[in-house]
Amino acid sequence: MQVISFNNQYATAPRRLMAFVIDHLVVSTVFCLLSWDFSWSLLGLGFWKLVLVFLYYAQMESSRYQATIGKIAMGIKVTDEHGQRLDFSKALLRNLSKILSSAILGIGYIMILFDERNQGLHDKIADTLVVKQ
Repeated sequence: MQVISFNNQYATAPRRLMAFVIDHLVVSTVFCLLSWDFSWSLLGLGFWKLVLVFLYYAQMESSRYQATIGKIAMGIKVTDEHGQRLDFSKALLRNLSKILSSAILGIGYIMILFDERNQGLHDKIADTLVVKQ
């Protein structure tokens, strides 16, 4: 299996961080609008927020845009290691793997700073790359 070289076209950590900030604002705004009814239990709210987040990221990253709103704004997209669009299951695996990247004190994200292809642990688990558009 040959891995494509994008010749320094990998998205940098600051660009990925800004995309995350934009996406967090989008998801939080949508969630606030959807949860205007305060009769939901806190447990129910947390569960639905997680579902919303995972579906948003997986759906957008497996779409024809290959990117969330934040990634589109920052000019980056997610591909497999051959430069192809992800299917929904691979995009979902990538995003569920972010739980592990976070759970180990964020080391899975810090890896982006030191990896030659700017991959985090979740990217390595799902065999994905984040590249400039």
